[in-house]
Amino acid sequence: MLKKILGGILVVIWVFSPLVSIGQDIPPGKWWLMPRVSERLDLTNEEKRDLDDLFVNSRRKLIDLKGALERERFELENLIEKETLDETAVMDRFKNLEKARSNLAGERFRFLLQARKILGFERYQRLKNLFVEFRGKKHPGARRFNKDLPPHMP
Repeated sequence: MLKKILGGILVVIWVFSPLVSIGQDIPPGKWWLMPRVSERLDLTNEEKRDLDDLFVNSRRKLIDLKGALERERFELENLIEKETLDETAVMDRFKNLEKARSNLAGERFRFLLQARKILGFERYQRLKNLFVEFRGKKHPGARRFNKDLPPHMP
């Protein structure tokens, strides 16, 4: 049974790893508020507002989805730790856990797609290049990939 669970986990990781790598092409957080990024992408105030709205709505969904994922992890651990193992219940809970992971990845990807729509092809490519450039210049001990990040942001 453990082999089935581990096999299922490996399949899910294999399936979703391309989505994770796509999401790593752009910086986390509110990158459009960083002066250098905003200037190099020629963002308008309207585009910044659109990105802010998108970010807020996406974060709200992500908070709920992360909670659902944690709940599913807890329930699966609880079932596995019981003295009597109910394999069907464990597999059902595992499927729920994977669905929660998929929902979380889907929302992250949806944010990426919407940001791409706002930026268009050329500026999205510029953003990816900027992120690679900033990541390469990252100083030891820097808070984020860009030292221009306002102090009120995590």
